[in-house]
Amino acid sequence: MGKGSSKGHTPREAKDNLKSSQMLSVIDAISEGPIEGPVDGLKSVLLNSTPVLDSEGNTNISGVTVVFRAGEQEQTPPEGFESSGSETVLGTEVKYDTPITRTITSANIDRLRFTFGVQALVETTSKGDRNPSEVRLLVQIQRNGGWVTEKDITIKGKTTSQYLASVVVGNLPPRPFNIRMRRMTPDSTTDQLQNKTLWSSYTEIIDVKQCYPNTALVGVQVDSEQFGSQQVSRNYHLRGRILQVPSNYNPQTRQYSGIWDGTFKPAYSNNMAWCLWDMLTHPRYGMGKRLGAADVDKWALYVIGQYCDQSVPDGFGGTEPRITCNAYLTTQRKAWDVLSDFCSAMRCMPVWNGQT
Repeated sequence: MGKGSSKGHTPREAKDNLKSSQMLSVIDAISEGPIEGPVDGLKSVLLNSTPVLDSEGNTNISGVTVVFRAGEQEQTPPEGFESSGSETVLGTEVKYDTPITRTITSANIDRLRFTFGVQALVETTSKGDRNPSEVRLLVQIQRNGGWVTEKDITIKGKTTSQYLASVVVGNLPPRPFNIRMRRMTPDSTTDQLQNKTLWSSYTEIIDVKQCYPNTALVGVQVDSEQFGSQQVSRNYHLRGRILQVPSNYNPQTRQYSGIWDGTFKPAYSNNMAWCLWDMLTHPRYGMGKRLGAADVDKWALYVIGQYCDQSVPDGFGGTEPRITCNAYLTTQRKAWDVLSDFCSAMRCMPVWNGQT
């Protein structure tokens, strides 16, 4: 007589096949322009503290587009940044019987970007298999009193983590008008089916090419998939403002040739004396609207500048300039306090004649 036997079922899990693919596109305003710019191209651009290119020129982070503008008066708009957007973060769950509605009042926007997705999307069978599933959402705009479906989206696949996608809607109605996200798939009532949906954000987009005159900027575009759920920090290694320096001065060699005739030329320099001159005489960010060139003793600054450029031991067997200025001024302060700080770093002091 044969002996009966049974074979147990081994649960199977399908591979995750949904991956968020969103492009980070950001313009960072760096400084009053013009500036010299990145020290060494993409090696000077760091995303989450990692340079885009390593010291040998090999790619650390792929798929990165970087656009630089020095901050000239007549600079061209950065390519690939033909629009600007203002994002409103929602992070709200969208349920079957409760559409989420928001009102748009901005008069100048041209398009709307809707960002939405699922917290997870997976269905577990009675045998323990974990399979793909799907969920349907509608992006709607209220036109002439009625709701019109602009985008009918079905998210189909499997993911055990958050997945986000975006769609863009144009041809917007007169303001104000309402927008909403509506779920068409019934909500899950069991732990066996995970398919919660969310409306992450909407972005009001203005289609206009902006050149940002007199502002040095860096535009960065990168696929956010490379960074997972991390926020992408940006850092840049830059040479700063183009200053007015003596016409007989070579900022790279820090040499002064012949006798100075009192005229200036534009050049990058981190000589603190000429950084101070720039701050005193510049008409936009500096004190140039209150002080003229005749109100500042440029001949005294010339002597101080030479003092700053003198070579001194660097403590490692080499030499370095006595004093350099690599400051990044980000806080509004009283002018006299800032000038005093600069002068004290050069071992001198500002003197006010009581008239200017």
